This record gives sequence, C-alpha cells and structure tokens, in this order.
Amino acid sequence: MRVGVAAVDYTPKPGLPLMGNYRTDYAARGVHDPLCARALVFEDAAGHKAALLSVDICMMDRANVALIRDVAARGCSVPPSNLLVASTHTHSGPASMGLGALPKAADSDVEQFLTKAAQAVIRADSGLRPATLRAGSAEETRVSFNRRLLCRDGQTHMNWENLDPDFVVRPLGPIDSHLSTLVVEEDGAPRAAAVNFPLHAAVLAGDNWLYSADWPGYLYAGMSQLYGDSFVTAFFNGCAGNINQLDYTDPKQGRGFKMNERIGSMLALDAAQALTASTPVEGDRLAVSSERVTLPRIPISEEERRWCEEVIERQHSSPEPGQVDGLPDAYWAITRLGMYQKQGADDRVEVMVLRVGDVGIVGLPGEIFCEFGMDIRNSSPARHTLVVELANDAIGYIPTRPSFDQGGYEPTPGATFYLPGAGDRLADSALRQLRTLFKD
Repeated sequence: MRVGVAAVDYTPKPGLPLMGNYRTDYAARGVHDPLCARALVFEDAAGHKAALLSVDICMMDRANVALIRDVAARGCSVPPSNLLVASTHTHSGPASMGLGALPKAADSDVEQFLTKAAQAVIRADSGLRPATLRAGSAEETRVSFNRRLLCRDGQTHMNWENLDPDFVVRPLGPIDSHLSTLVVEEDGAPRAAAVNFPLHAAVLAGDNWLYSADWPGYLYAGMSQLYGDSFVTAFFNGCAGNINQLDYTDPKQGRGFKMNERIGSMLALDAAQALTASTPVEGDRLAVSSERVTLPRIPISEEERRWCEEVIERQHSSPEPGQVDGLPDAYWAITRLGMYQKQGADDRVEVMVLRVGDVGIVGLPGEIFCEFGMDIRNSSPARHTLVVELANDAIGYIPTRPSFDQGGYEPTPGATFYLPGAGDRLADSALRQLRTLFKD
C-alpha cells in the first residue's frame, strides 16, 4: 500500500463568526493557534484510492462536504465518494453553515477557506509513497465525563450548570475511554497518525473570541514534540455527543487554554503509548462503502409554532444576551420553525465505512452518543475499528432511546431533529456495511 499525508493551515481572516455558542458578538478577534486540515490518502496495489480528511472546525453540513469533495476531485484522483470528511468540533472555528439563530460566514468566505482545506487531500495524493500501517490503542479515563446528570429533583441536568455536588445522584451514562491510532510508517519510522478519541472539543466556549483548534491543538503540538515537526497528526473525534471535560465535583477547573493544554498533552502521551504498542495492519485490501439511511423527523405542533413566533417577536425588541454554555429561547424558536417547515419529509443521511487492511473506519454524520460508538466497535468484525462522528454532515445530536424520556439538553427538539431510534438506524447501517466489507 502507498500512503500520502499532508497538513494545510486554512486559518481564515479574523472577523468571521465563530460557531458553537450563542454570543452577543460572534466575530473572531484574532488567532491563538492555527486551524488546519489534515489528510491521509491510501492507495492499494490495484490503484484504488480512499482518503480521510480532518478539519479543525465546529461542523460542516452536506453542502460544505460536497464542496470539499468537488475541489479535491478536481485536483487529484481520489473519487469523491471515497473521501471521508470530518470536523473536529472545535467551538473556536469559523461558522461554515447556518444553525438556527447562529450566523454563518459569507458564502464567498466559506468557499475560500474550505477550498484551502481541501488542498490537504490534493497534496497528500501527490505525495503517495510506500508505507507500512500499524494500529494501536490506549485507555484514558481522566479527562472525560458524561455530561448528563440525574439529580435529586428527579430531573436531568447538564454538568455545566454549576451544580452542588450533593445535588447530583449519578451520571446518566458511561464515557468511552478508548483511544485508537492508525499510524503511517516509512522506513521503520512513524510519519503520521490518525488519532480517534471521543471528547467534545469545546473547552473554549462562549467567552473565547480567538481562532483555536481547542484541545486537539495541544495534541498536535505534543505529537510534534515527540516525533518531529514534520509528523502529521490528524484528529478524528469519536462519538462524544454526551461527553465533555467538565467534572461537576470540581467546577473551578475545566475551562480555558490551560485545560486545553492539560487534555491535549495527556492524550498525546496516550497516543504515543498506543503507537508504541501498535501492531502491523494485516492485509492491503482497500474498500469503501456508503449507505443513505432514512431518518423520520420530529414533528412540531401548531402550539409550539406559535410559541416560536412569540419568542422571535420578543427577540426583535429585547435581544437575549450571549452565554457561555447552552442556548436561549431565541435559538430554539428559530430552529424549531425550520423543523416545522420540514416535518413530514424524512431525511436521508450518509453513513460511510472504509476498510484499510484489517482496520475498519466508520463515519457517522452527527454528534453521536458514546453508547453507539462503543456498540459499533465492540460488534465490528474488523480487528481495529475507529468510529468518527460529524463525518460528511452535521445533523445534530443523536441520543439513545432512553435519553428522550430522561430529558436534558441533547434530546430537546432543535438539538436533535429526529425521532427516537435514529441512532439505532445509523449503527445498524455501520455494522451491516462493516460485515459486508469484512466478510472475507
């Protein structure tokens, strides 16, 4: 197998709106650390190609991904359908898509910075060289917390609400502590790695106005310190829809660049441990599969529609202030009016699976609860499986069925857009495709 790797700094000009939080002022004021796109292109002996692209950005919808695939296809020979495009989910990157009341960058700016990000695929394809692949894993339990908390009032609260620890009964779910690496070696030396770990890249929230890759930026820096400046680390977020870095028992920590440095540095050491313990990927088979999965939408009632219109009318005369976490009524109102207009028409979303030797790579299109990622990995026929969220689209949160009865942020209409069971449909598609690709 031949492999090409490349990294491109796509950091746009300051002034574009940041995405991921509700703010009074969205415009980025400067750059703390660069925003990059990182690509790995694989080619087997028969000349078949597939590619992975990781972009330091909050999220990209299917139109953004189509643009990137088109630009890459015009500059290299990777088929558009064989390119997995993933967002790292930093809340300190430019808004490439509209989301409810949150603004997006101008179309011309979006096209400019996504075109630049796509160059990583083109450069990686032009640098294909014989390589050995290795896969490894490590466990990290110290940086992640399930953010959904059952509390003594019988309700589900979020771990960013500054709760009294005695008020909390227990977390309403697990964390996924599994870190995976797919390492590219040349002449016995590591050249690049794809790192897969589930954790919201939202340590920097609504009180930061600088472009930043969030904690993955320190992961990249740590890996470069360990393996050299030319080493390329591509981060692919795992199923982190209900996982963040906030420990409700210690509310004073958990934010800012120091926390980013702590998390990124720890995960760099974990990735190095996984790299050291990695084993050669067996086989050189390269195969790609994709399915369109039908997801029924959540209906919005007439009563809810009227509430939305009333909130929007109030917002015109008395705008709500920005906030560090969560979203205000104005966001929900605008988002649900959009849902009202689409209800009754099922959505069709892409689930993508790659086989690279004995490694399976799954791309899911939303912010997926960690239970789905663990179930896919544990049931996969591949010897190693990486499960990537926010891949090829951004369709909102995908909660488990029980969470809809529990309540809380993610199952709220407007945070999720589909009826219960959407996650099961996506996971079933992923496993069905994995079993087909790995049946021999």
